[in-house]
Amino acid sequence: MAVAKNADMSALKTGIILGLLYCVFIFIQNQFFYANPLQFAVLKGICYVIILGGIFYTGYTAKKENGGFITFQDCLKAMLITIAVLELTYLVFNLLYVKFIDPTFIDKMKTAYLAFFEKQKMPADDINKQMERFNEAGKITAWTMIQSYGFALIIDAVFAVIFAAILKNNKPVFENPAS
Repeated sequence: MAVAKNADMSALKTGIILGLLYCVFIFIQNQFFYANPLQFAVLKGICYVIILGGIFYTGYTAKKENGGFITFQDCLKAMLITIAVLELTYLVFNLLYVKFIDPTFIDKMKTAYLAFFEKQKMPADDINKQMERFNEAGKITAWTMIQSYGFALIIDAVFAVIFAAILKNNKPVFENPAS
């Protein structure tokens, strides 16, 4: 029981650390890379891979704290705790960012993407559709926040299931002392 509580606390701490790290990544992206959609997307992908590495590390740490053995369920639980905390931190930071830190961020992104689409000679109808999506993105409601959080949890949980399957290592049922 004490091992499980330690693993849960460790997962919670890792979730807080990863959540704060994610916030730093997002702040840097939003402040310095929004003007170039390709750089913004590549950096976003790199940051997400780092976060996935942190989720994997959570499962690895839980396994290590258990003496090298962990069930699929325990490993997944540790990673899901981390995911819930880090995604909630990410969601709150994004809300604070677009509402208080840089309320013009969505408009700046829209302008940058419009210039990018025009440079790529995208058809006007497609550009209008994309700009409409930016208008919708700027409307933050409780429902869109819940949807965003839920979607992030699902995507991350899929990776957590894969990671738990890789990391699981059940204790042997019978130990052979002769070996």
